[in-house]
Amino acid sequence: MIPDHSAAPRLSIDKYVRQRQIELAVDLERKKAVYLDVKFWIILRDIAAGRRTGSGEIQLLHSLRESVSKGIVFCPVSDSTFAELLKQSDPITRKATARLIDDLSLGVAIIPFESRVGTELAHFIYSASNSNNLYPLKHLVWSKLVYVLGFVHPSQPEFDEESEIALQKQLFDYMWMIPMSDIIDRIGSAISPGFTSFEQLANVLNAENAKHASELLNFEGAYLAEIQGAIDLFAGTAVDIVGEMFEKRSGYKGQLSTTERSAREREFKNLLFAAFKQDTTKDALRTLHMMACMHAFVRSNKQQQLKANDFFDFRHATAALGYCDAFFTERSMRAMISAKHMSLDKRYGCRVIADVDDAIDYLASVANERFF
Repeated sequence: MIPDHSAAPRLSIDKYVRQRQIELAVDLERKKAVYLDVKFWIILRDIAAGRRTGSGEIQLLHSLRESVSKGIVFCPVSDSTFAELLKQSDPITRKATARLIDDLSLGVAIIPFESRVGTELAHFIYSASNSNNLYPLKHLVWSKLVYVLGFVHPSQPEFDEESEIALQKQLFDYMWMIPMSDIIDRIGSAISPGFTSFEQLANVLNAENAKHASELLNFEGAYLAEIQGAIDLFAGTAVDIVGEMFEKRSGYKGQLSTTERSAREREFKNLLFAAFKQDTTKDALRTLHMMACMHAFVRSNKQQQLKANDFFDFRHATAALGYCDAFFTERSMRAMISAKHMSLDKRYGCRVIADVDDAIDYLASVANERFF
């Protein structure tokens, strides 16, 4: 039953979405978030379809289903999961993967990469300004499957503002419940993701890394270069956040000239770069820190080349490590994450597992924690 929102027309669609996100986060609080990379989704899908018969893999699927049904864990997906789902060319296996996502995710997604960076920046800036009544950061990152690529709301200019907001909220409630298998059905044969841009980006970055290899003598130097580049990309977002904060507090919408905006962006670049010397900043702006670390890891290993799929893998890792309790992934990714000079698993308290038997043991230990 979709509620009638015409009774509360003054609650904007953005505030309503945030309200639903918080409700979802509170509902998930006692559950462990177990993030599966595509390797594990494919293993489990093939077990469910009878394509694999390994006893350990069968036990893992059984343990996950049992843990989900008992309200112990859930397996959220991200924008990278969705992108890699679309890369599956066989519609039968793609639909089977989508059904399994419906079973294990509880319909939960993590907001997309750029939205997470923006949310972390806003939370960081508001915290620094001593704003009261901030929600915990982890309460702001959960969404539902249909919004895995972000929140978009239709606009109907022919309606008055109150009617439009009521319709937007009613549509949101309907979309909030749509499973991944229905999303895949609706996309159908229109699936034709163009991921060649990642191949081109990998080639460009590899060429740039080779050109500047002599300037980067170690991981620390590569990290500083990478975090500076990340800050350059999102300094404009920080300026927008401060502008919104000023408008909320003063009721006045300030307008910056091009010159003034450029100056503000330079100020934020300098402030954020200095702030990243502190562990508290690396904890707060975790997505930028992790992405810079992983790119620096590759860049400082002069024998290693970026591959197109690394961009998906890195985004899987930032979603999992930043907001989940466990990350089931490849051995190579586990080795990178847990390398002594990275230690991203320890910093963010996420258990990283690459072995099926270890994954089964983890789920058993989580079940024991719940009942003892």
